[in-house]
Amino acid sequence: MFEREGIRLHFPTVAALAAFSMVPFTACGDDVVNTPSPSTEPVVGEPSTDSVSTKEPSEPRNCDDEGLTVGSICVKEVPDPVCRYKISCGTGIILKEFVYMGDGVFEDFYSIANKTACTAENEGAKQKLAYGDESYKNTQYYRCTCHWPSHDAPAYDWLEIDEVAYNCAVKFYNLGFVSAAPAGEICSFESSEGMQNYLSVYKPSERKNSWLKFETNSELGPCPTLCPPNSVFSKSGENVYECYSGEWSLAGNMVPQQYLDPRKDGLTEDEYDILDLPQDALVGDRAAGLLEDCFSKEKFTLFVCDSEAANDDYDMAFNCSNYEYYDYCEPRNYYRYRENGLWTLETVVDRYYDDHFQQPQCTDEKKDSVFVIPPEPGKPGKVYKCIWTPNVRNRFNAQNYVSGYIFHKAEKVNLF
Repeated sequence: MFEREGIRLHFPTVAALAAFSMVPFTACGDDVVNTPSPSTEPVVGEPSTDSVSTKEPSEPRNCDDEGLTVGSICVKEVPDPVCRYKISCGTGIILKEFVYMGDGVFEDFYSIANKTACTAENEGAKQKLAYGDESYKNTQYYRCTCHWPSHDAPAYDWLEIDEVAYNCAVKFYNLGFVSAAPAGEICSFESSEGMQNYLSVYKPSERKNSWLKFETNSELGPCPTLCPPNSVFSKSGENVYECYSGEWSLAGNMVPQQYLDPRKDGLTEDEYDILDLPQDALVGDRAAGLLEDCFSKEKFTLFVCDSEAANDDYDMAFNCSNYEYYDYCEPRNYYRYRENGLWTLETVVDRYYDDHFQQPQCTDEKKDSVFVIPPEPGKPGKVYKCIWTPNVRNRFNAQNYVSGYIFHKAEKVNLF
């Protein structure tokens, strides 16, 4: 449970509206982020009854116009802050929205958000800034976010988010905001367009959770309209169904085993993933978790020649490359057995320092020899062949080419 602290600011005019609310926070890097709710102990997935203003289908007035009241939104011409990053910038001038604060003072939304400090102590806090009058209204949302602009130290800043990120649990990941809730979690909130329902969906191709909107919740569960393939499954009796583009249909042969294994019932994904990790492991041992990610109609390139057949660049380009398509499933995670006697998730650093993941140099002595690079999370293992080919100066080019793949489970697909 999280506790909520809130502040509301009310301006003296009825026409002007400015709402500011704070949502609790977590430490930098924490995966759990709070969800706004009118209750004192909000829970992810509970609907929020906060009224949400959205931009009206009108245009804000110019900040030079008379009749502006405190809280009114107007626009000014300002230099385009990203103009220097553009190939063509036109006039280099853009219209930017400002809020009239009274006594001739105008402030943009970002400046208003920064009146509240963003530090490690309130990382994860959120703000809803709603301003405007009868002619024009707008609402912007901000989250106090920890990011790393350099290798020296983390930085904290109010980053703009959308209405979904304000109402649902999110975290900052890879220069953007993603769902911080487990896959399958539902987040519902009230907006000016009525009740909004979102499902936390794990996307295998991106290895992250995203909030996707759904309209109806059938007996099989919610099925988001923009749901990508191989992301949402549901089991009913002996059948497994897959959600795609808002519709449920019987799943194909490539189904993640967590939807087929009865041991998954009642367990979280993390608990299920480690069920079969060996007990008699040695330090440095590597093992796959049980969770699987599946992919459809993925294209794989194969080099099918030996050094003699690949006798010139023409042959290599037109005769030695082959393409195959597969439906396949791979483990989502790999684990390493540590010196403290525990299995922990494998990292990129683990693979970087593991000789098994390093390609050996292709030398004359290793001509046409093959070697294997182990699989990575969500990716099959690769079989490489050392190919020596002459170039135009009668010298030799030496390179390792992918000549095969090692799948966890797969089916070849014929597209034509």
